Amino acid sequence: KPMFKKPFSFYGRIRRLEYGLSYIFYIMFYVILSLIWEGLQSGDIIFYLLFMVMIWFLLAQGAKRCHDLGQSGFFQFIPFYGLLMLFQDGEKWDNKYGRNPKLSDETKEISSAPEPKTPVIRTLLHLSVPILSNILFAAILIEYLPVSDFLVGFVVLCSVIIFYFLALLINYKNFPFPSNRKEVLSERMLYATLFYLGVRLYTICFTGTEVNFETIFLEIFLVGFVLGLTYLPFILFKTLVKKPSLQT
Repeated sequence: KPMFKKPFSFYGRIRRLEYGLSYIFYIMFYVILSLIWEGLQSGDIIFYLLFMVMIWFLLAQGAKRCHDLGQSGFFQFIPFYGLLMLFQDGEKWDNKYGRNPKLSDETKEISSAPEPKTPVIRTLLHLSVPILSNILFAAILIEYLPVSDFLVGFVVLCSVIIFYFLALLINYKNFPFPSNRKEVLSERMLYATLFYLGVRLYTICFTGTEVNFETIFLEIFLVGFVLGLTYLPFILFKTLVKKPSLQT
């Protein structure tokens, strides 16, 4: 079942991946449109209309995500409820708002929607929402945390502990872990690399940070540091939630 089938409708249910992508698209559109508006210094009415269209889109997607959790669309106006919508799995069965989008995928179109061909693609799909959420949280810290740049950077990197734990909770609480340690390490490495690249891309585009090839070894070290940080939530999840059976 394709995503964004009725993006401006307030009826039905959507999965958390579609909601997370909707939020990212909204932010990207907002930033690009703001830059164009500032450069042109004209066409106010047109830009206001475009902003209204995107706000309608975000509210409609948020309402359907609330429906997937069994709640009214007005719940999206509760402070920090959006974070819950990014991570909380929807109701397993049909509810008064419509069919479970996951069941629709699995029962109606399982033959026409094969599994991704490679483990890397499957892992990327599983980690997409936590990584994007982690990057968005890092961007907020970079912009608004009133401390030194060094301390901001340290807090940004340490946020991986929280979001990777949430990723493990989402993907493996009710499902088995990868079958061997190599797969676990590959998943952690993918998360660390994509998160760091996303944060660096943000700092280059929006804070004026320059790319300096003389610091490439520092960049590699920081990716390794983030990879090391992912080990802590892995141990916490294994200890507090479930013990995975990994092949040695």
